[in-house]
Amino acid sequence: MPASPTYGHRIPAALDALRRSTCEWIDRRQLGALLGVSKTVAWRVLRHCGGETGPGGALVCGRAALIDRLEELRREGGPLDLEIRRHDRLADFLQQIRPQVLAHLTDVARDEQALEMLSRRFQSLPANVLLTRSSLHIDFSGPNELLEAVGALIYALHNDFERIRDYIEQDPQRSPGRAP
Repeated sequence: MPASPTYGHRIPAALDALRRSTCEWIDRRQLGALLGVSKTVAWRVLRHCGGETGPGGALVCGRAALIDRLEELRREGGPLDLEIRRHDRLADFLQQIRPQVLAHLTDVARDEQALEMLSRRFQSLPANVLLTRSSLHIDFSGPNELLEAVGALIYALHNDFERIRDYIEQDPQRSPGRAP
């Protein structure tokens, strides 16, 4: 088992699911899904809880024995307790700072304007954004207009990167000037 078991806070929900389960044997895949851990961690937990080689060489553990051992792990505390307390402290801290984070979010665009921004393409950059093969120029009269222009450019890059790349890399002798 890992020195600091990151799945500790998931044990109560896993125990509830195991109690409701009708499966007599629990394998590594099932335990991994219950605890939200990797194959390796699930295998280690299963071995620690008394898992045995089952059909086809798979590691399995009886449901009742697994429930008993997980409850025992929870009661023993140790690294598991430390991880649960760490997880709870982090969750509390994130809950405390959430209002400040939300208060500092900036709306770049709303509703139809946001949908228009999300669908921006190279050919439809706003009039205040000038992209040439060697420069970018943005005219703006305030912070919101700057955010909108930068957002439009970012989404155009996301939606049409290959076309923008080809435009920038094309031979300057072939076609003069401004973006199409």
